[in-house]
Amino acid sequence: MDTNALLKERALKRIESLEGRIKQVSSMIHGYAEVGTKEFRSSALLCTELAKHGFTIEKKLVGIPTAFKAVLKGKPGPTVALLAEYDALPEIGHGCGHNIIGTSATFAAIGLSNIIKQLRGSIMVLGTPDEEGYGGKIPMLQRGAFNGVGAVIENHPFVRNATWWPTVALGDLTIQLEGRAAHYATPHKGANALDAAVAILTTLNILKHGLRPDVVLGYTLDAESATPVIVPPRARIRIAFKATDIRYLRVVADKIRKCVNGISKSMGVNVSITDAFDRNLCFEESIPNIALIETLQRNFSELGIAAEDPADSVRFRSFYSSDYGNVSRRLPGLNFAVAVAQGDVSLHTREFSKAVISRKGQEALIMATKLMALTAIDILDNPDTLRKAKKEFHKYRTSGFRSVPLQPIF
Repeated sequence: MDTNALLKERALKRIESLEGRIKQVSSMIHGYAEVGTKEFRSSALLCTELAKHGFTIEKKLVGIPTAFKAVLKGKPGPTVALLAEYDALPEIGHGCGHNIIGTSATFAAIGLSNIIKQLRGSIMVLGTPDEEGYGGKIPMLQRGAFNGVGAVIENHPFVRNATWWPTVALGDLTIQLEGRAAHYATPHKGANALDAAVAILTTLNILKHGLRPDVVLGYTLDAESATPVIVPPRARIRIAFKATDIRYLRVVADKIRKCVNGISKSMGVNVSITDAFDRNLCFEESIPNIALIETLQRNFSELGIAAEDPADSVRFRSFYSSDYGNVSRRLPGLNFAVAVAQGDVSLHTREFSKAVISRKGQEALIMATKLMALTAIDILDNPDTLRKAKKEFHKYRTSGFRSVPLQPIF
């Protein structure tokens, strides 16, 4: 048995010896169900587990209260970061399975703790809060939390096992409309903010017919109107919109802005627009890395687990979004999927929240933990793996991410 195989065998045995605790920690985070930026108990729990196994912990990383970094150093070499998420959804709880993401990253790293001195590099766990909100990875990137990282690995619970989990670009606009109240019998003396909002949303639905077929729009509407006999003076729209690449997302944002400004002006309503692009808070599409995907595929095979081919993942693209996409455009990365439920169960539902702590969900948790650990070993034990991944990433980046495999062409 070669050195790589021996290292993997030891890591797997380590993880298997901790299976009870792994499942317990995942269930605890599931029970906490803390929403983004409030994940204090969840992040503290993961830090405690990592500290027990010799990791150096830095809490409140880059000024974010529930972000953290945990590092265990091996021989001189690159750093592989395992990305942990642990925020829940309001009311639904862990309907996206972040309890699995955070726990698997933590215990994959712990699984390497007894062999780290034999690996050419260091292992890091980055605790990344608020993925369901404004995306904690984005300010973490901006503030240098990923500096010095050679590659990242993450996973996501899903309804199929897949070596690549494609995600798309996401933006949002908040539109505040300020009109003027009046008696509804004299509407000409007022400026109806609600009518302006309805006109904007109606026009957007018409506008969508002229956009690329990959564009997805969603919105909410709130109006300040105590009674229908008063012209509504205020309304607020929040629009979430998606496209398969960030470049076209900018085109969509510009069209929405023109629509909003034109309608509000024609109706005598003042408007203010808060745009995710202006705040650098858009989620970018995820960039695949074939070298890392192929490395992961071999580990799926070694564990005897069937996984969806990346080409099929593109065909079944479900238009999910994640701040992982922003990371994947800054350094080589890998984000794969593990099945916690059957295909008729949707993410962001109570049914999915139940699935992530079901027996199948716990099996997926252990599977994800093992796959992350094995792939990290391949990256740190074989310098060629990371060298190929970096060369591939550089090729995509120098093309402005216009020449990337597994992406749709319009």
